[in-house]
Amino acid sequence: MTAAGNHSVLKKFFAQKMSHPNFKIALHLILVSAPIGFLVGAAIAGYDYVVNTFLWENFTLNFAPEWLCVLPLVGMLLTGIILKIFGVPSSAMADEIVQAYHNPEQGLNYKRVLPKLSASVATMGFGCSAGMEGACKWLGGAISAFSQSILNRFPILKPWHGRVEITMLAGAAAGISAIFRAPLTGAIMGIESPYKKDLAHEALLHGLVASAISYVTFVFLRNATPYFPIKFSYTINLRDLIYCVFVGILAGLFSHLFLWVLSLCKKMSAATKHIFLLHHAIGGILLSLIAYGMLGFLGEATTLHSGLAVSNILLAGGYSAQMCIALLFMKLFATAITFGMGGVGGFFVPSATIGAALGAVCDIYFHPSQPGLFTLIGIAAFTGASYNSLLFSAVFIAEASGNPALVVPGLIASSIAYLVSAGVSNSPSQRWRRTDVFNVTPPENIPLKVNSIV
Repeated sequence: MTAAGNHSVLKKFFAQKMSHPNFKIALHLILVSAPIGFLVGAAIAGYDYVVNTFLWENFTLNFAPEWLCVLPLVGMLLTGIILKIFGVPSSAMADEIVQAYHNPEQGLNYKRVLPKLSASVATMGFGCSAGMEGACKWLGGAISAFSQSILNRFPILKPWHGRVEITMLAGAAAGISAIFRAPLTGAIMGIESPYKKDLAHEALLHGLVASAISYVTFVFLRNATPYFPIKFSYTINLRDLIYCVFVGILAGLFSHLFLWVLSLCKKMSAATKHIFLLHHAIGGILLSLIAYGMLGFLGEATTLHSGLAVSNILLAGGYSAQMCIALLFMKLFATAITFGMGGVGGFFVPSATIGAALGAVCDIYFHPSQPGLFTLIGIAAFTGASYNSLLFSAVFIAEASGNPALVVPGLIASSIAYLVSAGVSNSPSQRWRRTDVFNVTPPENIPLKVNSIV
């Protein structure tokens, strides 16, 4: 064969390979998902610093506990003012990502990114019962969706083109991965959150790459401290697994209570919405009163902020059964009030604290093979029930604690809690399952609405 013939064969071979769908996906992972992971990881590191270090850490160092209890009122009022001034109609964050995934033609409104982000800083930085997960998922999704929308505008950047909703889920997963310091959990939560009984599987590879890069970026800029730095190595125990069924049942029942209280708070908020800042003021007053009550009962205002530090005290067995029960109910009420009355943030870490309190009670009465085991399992079960999740909550406790064997009891408890929760979710935009189950290959591109921030 001549040199020209060889060249023609090679050219045809590489043309076929480059047109293969797997090559296009790999190229998109390198050109888009990986850089998105870096951008999101850096953004979450800055956001985490502002909320947790610049604001809350300074407040706790410089204010007496009694004054800390007043801060939620200030935070709720600031949140309401920001939302009102900038005309932001909804305080939802993580659920907005789910909604945008199911309605890509509507997309996200990027003009509201900075106001909503500022409102979330006011809610969480001033100690309301909210967590970072929802805001970080939303921020990661907004960054990635906007970036993909811009790339899609330029025909010359065809290798960078992609479906905005897939890239958005990858960015959302990257946001969760960074703030949880748990890349696998981020990727799973990203694809599990749009559905109650299905997965957004087309975003898995993108989410895995973005989550890994985001995690590395975040821990380089902030720290790699695990969420739950426990000091035991768990091995499977049959008695523990049997009791996990009871932990799952309790978690599922308490998830119904939580979502019922949240619904009541939302109805109260809607009834007072026509009066400027009234529902935010009521929410702030209730949060401050609950914090004062816990300060008097436990000696610390344990319902303030997300509750991560409280979860670690629960893991260490630092509270009596009566204290754990009080914390369980008061944190549940505080979280429902925060979000029902217009707070902006995430449900996950407060829900994890509620689950930890429930699990700590089970630790005290069921005596597992390892102290603190049911506290971790309670986290998996309650968050799994509240989010209608079978996977990410169990993977999270294993990844966040460094104990892979915890996946087994975590899955048992979260599966039972998932069944008991009966599809009731804190995300109204979640759908039961995919509607394109018999035709899962999406078109290469679909028209998408781009809401510019300029």
